[in-house]
Amino acid sequence: MNSATFSIKSNASDRELVFLDPREDYFVVELRGFGVRAIRDVYAYTDALGLSVLLNRLAEYSRPWSSAEGWESLEGEFSLAATCSSLGEVRFTVSIRDLFGSPEEWTVQASLVTEMGQLPSIAANAKSFFVGVSPPNTSLERTRGR
Repeated sequence: MNSATFSIKSNASDRELVFLDPREDYFVVELRGFGVRAIRDVYAYTDALGLSVLLNRLAEYSRPWSSAEGWESLEGEFSLAATCSSLGEVRFTVSIRDLFGSPEEWTVQASLVTEMGQLPSIAANAKSFFVGVSPPNTSLERTRGR
């Protein structure tokens, strides 16, 4: 998989959360699969690495964690939250919104399930992907050296 796309695939269905088209200050996210499909530009601005940091933190857990861990875009059009069962089953809850405040505002929320053992691979793919979303002169250079 190249760094221009990465995904989180469900172990319980054909659902998949796909990250596409990294740009300097935004990326595209698509939720697709069993009973759902939504696609949206997500503006990350100065927090482009926030989602990558979240996924990396989850990958570092050596055992299930007790509370929800999450990230939300600055404008609220996309959020991702993760919980983990005592058996190591990771549930990602995805929310995608658009047309805020308009008569046709919409929100799609769905979950997909994976397992703790897949988190290091997801985090590594996210790190490669989000290098393209980080604006120049951000903390990316400091993060690369770690």
